[in-house]
Amino acid sequence: MEHNRSSFLSAQRTLWIAALLALLILVSMIKATPVLAQDVGPRHTDPTWQAQYWNNPTLSGQPALVRTDATINFDWGFGSPGPGIPADNFSARWTRYIDVTPGNYRFTVTADDGIRIWVDGQLIIDAWKVQPPTTYSAALYLGPGHHLVVVEYFEQSEGAVAKVSWQLVQPSDPGPGTGPWRGEYFNNVTLNGSPVLVRQEPAVDFNWGTGSPSPLVNVDNFSARWTRNIDLPAGNYRFRMAVDDGGRLFVNGHTLIDAWKEQAATTYTGDIYLPGGSITVQMEYFDRTGSALAQLTWSRIDGQQPPITQWKGEYWNNPSLSGTPVLVRNEPFIDFRWGAGSPAPELLGTDRFSARWTRQLDLPSGWYKFSMTVDDGGRLYLNGRLVIEAWRDQAAATYESSIYHAGGALDVRMDYYENTGMAEARLLWERLGSAPPGPTPAPTPTPPPATGAVIVDNRDSGFQRGGNTSGWNAAAEGYNGHLYWTRNNTRAQSGYNWGRWYPTLNAGRYEVFVYIPDRYTTTSNARYWVSHAGGFTLRAVNQSANGGRWVSLGIYNFVGGREDYVSLADVTHEPYLSRLIAWDAVKWEPR
Repeated sequence: MEHNRSSFLSAQRTLWIAALLALLILVSMIKATPVLAQDVGPRHTDPTWQAQYWNNPTLSGQPALVRTDATINFDWGFGSPGPGIPADNFSARWTRYIDVTPGNYRFTVTADDGIRIWVDGQLIIDAWKVQPPTTYSAALYLGPGHHLVVVEYFEQSEGAVAKVSWQLVQPSDPGPGTGPWRGEYFNNVTLNGSPVLVRQEPAVDFNWGTGSPSPLVNVDNFSARWTRNIDLPAGNYRFRMAVDDGGRLFVNGHTLIDAWKEQAATTYTGDIYLPGGSITVQMEYFDRTGSALAQLTWSRIDGQQPPITQWKGEYWNNPSLSGTPVLVRNEPFIDFRWGAGSPAPELLGTDRFSARWTRQLDLPSGWYKFSMTVDDGGRLYLNGRLVIEAWRDQAAATYESSIYHAGGALDVRMDYYENTGMAEARLLWERLGSAPPGPTPAPTPTPPPATGAVIVDNRDSGFQRGGNTSGWNAAAEGYNGHLYWTRNNTRAQSGYNWGRWYPTLNAGRYEVFVYIPDRYTTTSNARYWVSHAGGFTLRAVNQSANGGRWVSLGIYNFVGGREDYVSLADVTHEPYLSRLIAWDAVKWEPR
């Protein structure tokens, strides 16, 4: 009889141990998936945590208790967090936005048993395991505005502790363009996530050897990015970059040097023509193991750029006129027959290049014929209007267009690209007479000047939107009781959303305002593009700090046509899906 009792108890212990091991395996296999902002709702000003508690250690199903917690600073001992929650085998999730001074922060957690924490969707601490009270910390740079913080916790048995805090380790520096370099450092080799350190640097001139840039940064397996704006006169420049291990250099958006690989200390050079003024320079770097070196210098390699007195010729090493031109020079004529050669062998290839020539002609009134010959593609604009469109691969072909010019200044622009084979670009014009042939057309009546503001709301016919249809959301609030909103994209990748407001304006000078609604606006970097008579202007607006009011984007001249608009995409360059961005109303007020 006693033997049967012992066998029964032994079997019970075996089953209990097997069940416990299964539970631990299940807990350890839970995927660390960050909670998105919908768990908080669109408000970003709540000073408390939204807390959810479950009657299981896996955050499964509907929470048994929902409440707000002022802080996460709990030592429940052998007790329960609240009504309906057991003292053991429970879990919790706390979610909120925090608004901080820009700078470098250290997050600290203490837990018994498991805990993990996300900031703006980035998992910074993962200690999801059974353990006695243990403290963990992680360094992170936080920019201005609101940041989404999510904390998850589980308790298995015995004592229960959950504590979370953060503190400013080092204040932030001003951004790029204020003088020195802005240095961002990451504890990985791919510049991923938020930097653990952001600070000003007097120069990119580092030889850390086997050390680290800072106690917050790894000795090995780290990366960095340095950015600044530099005022330089127009001319040709040579940049020198020395790295151990990998580096990349971008000048005015152009990839000048790409040496992203593990290597001993190596020096690279890249030459570029710069048009003068404020130039953006950005260097990226990573160190895998061993010594760490990152240095950057530059110098001018030509004399003073001669003034442009005739045609301004700009040349690119791509067929799409993209980025910064590699060559800018004065041209007396557009009359080029390069054949199988190059416009500038030292800077341009013989194929797949492009060019733009611009000039203002002073012509008497009369009827003019322009003739453009190209191999391959070309376009001709007169006073900003496209009059010849031949942007395609082709053998040498000539195109003509006739216009009547009232006299005086005429802005002429010719765009050109060469794909492969022969290359040719020519432009001629001649005066045909003092008046256009045929009957004189009746003059177009001039519309009366605008007397009041023009407003385009997000449900008006002048508003257009596009992108990923599943990403759009609407809310019955904001200007005229309606707005659209999405979650942000990090960059202009597939699936980003955009909206554009087209007003009906008379030609003239206007101040442009955008209405920022009170909610669904947690981004600090809504990037509005204003299309006006002078081109395009980018204006960044902190929607998070300007809810419920009109914000000015500046005063501009507008042509009174389809070229007048304001555009906004959900590309904010903030952590992916961590912010809300809203489209509401835009207003043009005469000035």
